[in-house]
Amino acid sequence: MTYCVGMKMDEGLVFASDSRTNAGLDNYSTYKKMFSYSVGDRTIVILTSGNLSTSQYVYKTLNEHLKTKEFVTSLNTCKNFDEIADYIGMMSWMHSKTDGISVNTHLGSNFIVGGQIKGQEPDMMLIYPVGNYIRISELKPFLQLGETKYGKPILDRIIRKDTSLGDAAKCALVSFDSTMKSDLTVGPPIDLIVYKTDSFVISQEDQLQFKTPYFADLSKQWSEGLKKLFSNLPNFDWENK
Repeated sequence: MTYCVGMKMDEGLVFASDSRTNAGLDNYSTYKKMFSYSVGDRTIVILTSGNLSTSQYVYKTLNEHLKTKEFVTSLNTCKNFDEIADYIGMMSWMHSKTDGISVNTHLGSNFIVGGQIKGQEPDMMLIYPVGNYIRISELKPFLQLGETKYGKPILDRIIRKDTSLGDAAKCALVSFDSTMKSDLTVGPPIDLIVYKTDSFVISQEDQLQFKTPYFADLSKQWSEGLKKLFSNLPNFDWENK
């Protein structure tokens, strides 16, 4: 299983992904699910979940197209994020086709792609296995992939357009902490990228394990804070009789 999250705030963008893939709890491996490209007039970050073969094919092809001297579509030649989403979606769809006509979505992958091209606003999309995509909502400025249910409550309560990048990054890690405590198929290392609007460079990039001091402290304080808050909840009337 996988868990990935992308957030779009006024100050910039936050991306986070786990690294666990598995075919059962006794057969799991670690693969990076985040791809980043920051050169010249653009910064692009891609997260993926779904069929590992399709995801690896797409990332491999993205790199090959960036390196070729021939004029082909690449992350460098796309004029906006709609073209980038179409480009990634077509690669994913073509690789997951089974008979030249229909698509077996079990062989496909989902992608979150976001970033900024100079002269344009930061953008973020969710790309489905068949190649179509949606843009992130102004009312709910985050997108998730994979095992979303355990981390979603904290995102719903905290993430808004005016949330600071620091708070958004902390919120992303808390959502991972909650997910990893409830689902063993999601696991570290957690890749985290923070992008500040109009910087055109990756502002902060980290890879965190359970024992990474910052993540361990955040997890401990979050757990202890929840327990303390729970103990202060009002009693039922019948508890006081």
